[in-house]
Amino acid sequence: MGKFRDYILKFGAYDTFRKLIHVGLRAMSKVHLRKIKAILYFKSATLNLGRHVKIHGMANAIKIGSLNTIYDYCIFHFNSMSCFRTGDHVVFSYHVLVSCEYDISIGNYVQIGEYTSIRDTTHNYAGDGIMMGREDKQAAIRIGNNVWIGRGCLICEGTTIEDGVVVAANSVVKGRLLKDTIYGGAPAKAIKSRISES
Repeated sequence: MGKFRDYILKFGAYDTFRKLIHVGLRAMSKVHLRKIKAILYFKSATLNLGRHVKIHGMANAIKIGSLNTIYDYCIFHFNSMSCFRTGDHVVFSYHVLVSCEYDISIGNYVQIGEYTSIRDTTHNYAGDGIMMGREDKQAAIRIGNNVWIGRGCLICEGTTIEDGVVVAANSVVKGRLLKDTIYGGAPAKAIKSRISES
């Protein structure tokens, strides 16, 4: 206790507090820090959060289902008005970007391939004049259950992806994708029924 008192007298209470925080953080494993981050930002103790996941902003209306996985280097953008929900067993693969400025809902058993971007807002470029700085347009995104989104897709604002849909890699998705159908392309078009193939 004497050393602690001497340290406070020598360096001051603020520097002592900083030193204690620094030592405490170094003592914790990186796994524990990721668990704290999952609880702090996503309000989930069962979320498996990868390394170097970046979260910009904090949302009040977040609900994460059980056994979700967010792989390394994913990026999430929120604001105080964001509404973000996932069901159970959702996987965000490496480098997925989710920009939820308004409302995004994802069902159960959804796989989202690496480098996919899910955005519920877009730039407002209509009319004349300078486009930069205009207020974005926003519309909710709904992704159903048992959906597989391939690598490098763009899911645009206002999109609804019904249950059982497969989205091929590098597709640009906007509008409604009908149940149990395989889609692909830019813009994404229906290719064939997933059920009839089996």
